[in-house]
Amino acid sequence: MFKKIDLYTLKTFLPLLVMTSLICWFIVLMQFLWRYMDELVGKGLSLTVVAEIVFYASMYLVRQALPLGILLASLITFGNMGERLELLSMKASGVSLYRIMSPLLIAVFGVGLWLYHFQNNFMITSEVRMWTLLYSARYSAPELEVPEGSFYNGITGYSMFVKHRDRETGRLEDVMLYDYKSGVDRTRIIRADSARMAMDDSKLYLSLKLYQGQSFENLEDPPGTQDNAPIPHAIERFDLKEILIPFNANFNRQDENEFRNLSVGKNMQQLNRAIDTAQRRIDSLRLTASVSLSDISIAQRYSNPYPQSLLDTTQWAQHARKSIQSLRSTRPAIGLDSLMRRYRLQDSISIYARASSAMMAMKYEAESRLYGDNEAFRDYRTNSQDWHRKFTYPVACVVFFLIGAPLGAIIRRGGLGVPVVASFLFFIIYYIIDTLGQNLVRSESLSVQLGMWLSTYVLAPIGLFLCYMAAKESAGLSADAYLNLWQRLTGTRVELRQVEPRCQETSLTAQELRDECLALRTEAEDLLASKLMNRSLLHIFLHASEYVRAMKPIDERLESLVDELRASRHPLVLAKTNDLPLMPKKISALPLPSSPAQGKLWLLALPLALPLLLALRVGRVRIDRNLRALSAALSEIVPIFDSNIQMNQTLQ
Repeated sequence: MFKKIDLYTLKTFLPLLVMTSLICWFIVLMQFLWRYMDELVGKGLSLTVVAEIVFYASMYLVRQALPLGILLASLITFGNMGERLELLSMKASGVSLYRIMSPLLIAVFGVGLWLYHFQNNFMITSEVRMWTLLYSARYSAPELEVPEGSFYNGITGYSMFVKHRDRETGRLEDVMLYDYKSGVDRTRIIRADSARMAMDDSKLYLSLKLYQGQSFENLEDPPGTQDNAPIPHAIERFDLKEILIPFNANFNRQDENEFRNLSVGKNMQQLNRAIDTAQRRIDSLRLTASVSLSDISIAQRYSNPYPQSLLDTTQWAQHARKSIQSLRSTRPAIGLDSLMRRYRLQDSISIYARASSAMMAMKYEAESRLYGDNEAFRDYRTNSQDWHRKFTYPVACVVFFLIGAPLGAIIRRGGLGVPVVASFLFFIIYYIIDTLGQNLVRSESLSVQLGMWLSTYVLAPIGLFLCYMAAKESAGLSADAYLNLWQRLTGTRVELRQVEPRCQETSLTAQELRDECLALRTEAEDLLASKLMNRSLLHIFLHASEYVRAMKPIDERLESLVDELRASRHPLVLAKTNDLPLMPKKISALPLPSSPAQGKLWLLALPLALPLLLALRVGRVRIDRNLRALSAALSEIVPIFDSNIQMNQTLQ
């Protein structure tokens, strides 16, 4: 039974789902138009045809936009609830994350069922009409636009060169026309000072009017290269010449029934019938091919009468097969070389020729049968892919919700910033894996079922894992945990101490504490400027003991100073004492050579020395950071003691 918390989550999620789905719908539609831009531009398509293509494409792209919209909406919904601490208050009231997700999961299941129904009943018509219009636009004649200074081959059978074109009047100047529709050897060449082009009212013919020119044409085909006889030709000079060229500039729609018979135009019932038919056809073709190749092999192997088919179960056929099997078992094996030496050379060549001819006949028969089998299997594969595709997108809606909802609860960021980046990252991963699976299916490297569901097999466990981690509130997916790990690995993390005040008063005066802070700061700065901290990693590896000895007095002096500062009654001094870093006891957590000789020996095993050198680099960076933090903290403590000493002197 739904409660107020369920209604609240639904009211929060559903408007975001509508908004994000529309945004993703627009994005995938723009990507589709950009992909097919070359086939639509320059074809002279009317605005009505372009609007039809966009409308049917938008219906076709619903199944791609909806899963992405669900992923983005679930991320924003749970990110906003986490950012406003609503998830925290719900969990504090005893409501688990699974219970919060349950009404939205039911709604996503409903969206998935609607998407399946939409694909199976309504989207087929849109997809068929979209591909019909796209293929019609692909094979329609391009818009007539003759460029200047180059040959234009957009008119079938003609090649035109125009030196200059007047954009306002449409007048063409210095025109050269090659008419090779009768063949290359009978090409007619026409040159004119100017010309004009115009389409007739039916848009089926192009009228080309040429002014002040001449034409050259061979009346016969040129003879061979050995014949030097003159070729009859004709040269014509004219003041006005008009040529009527067939040029269909209309948009001709292809028949939709051609695409309705393909897998994209079939619903689930029709696809089941087509898959069953394709399977029966494959079985029939392979059985027929097996029998045919077996018959050819038997006919070529034996010259005596023999049953031509293994399916022949007559008494005569069974007796013939038994006789041949008995001969095989009783007669000794005869080598091919010893057998061929019994014949003359001419007879051997003839035998080899017959054998080669028989093998070629077998090869051609096998290739012919293989072509038919490939065609039948391609039909089976395409229908099976579309059958599975009607389920993969609805299931993707559920998988993306299982990823988006817990991820939003983990990152706790609303709006359109981090959720958009995360959702597009997961969608790109899904798209890459899905495309890879389909390509593997086409290359017959994977089965249809495994290839079409590959993206779901990869992302579904990720979604379940995120749900588990979000419900357990594990820190394994916290950004701070990974940041701390990175800082530890790179040595950029500075460990700070937590100091508790000491009840016993310090035995040192403020002036002595100030002098101790200055001395420790000077020692830290000297170590930073020393050659020891600026040598190469190889020197650190060979002289690691020197670094340990250099850090030991600073560490002891720092801990002694901290113990005295804990007894201070000044609150600001206690606060600044917490900023003093914890100096590392070791330069590396890994074992290091105790002497340069041992270090050189270790360097001979280079693969073993590489992680040690990397650990040394991290250790030196950590020491450098801690020394700089120590110097900065002491520089802030010294002025406090200065002001305290000055105040005491004033009071005295």
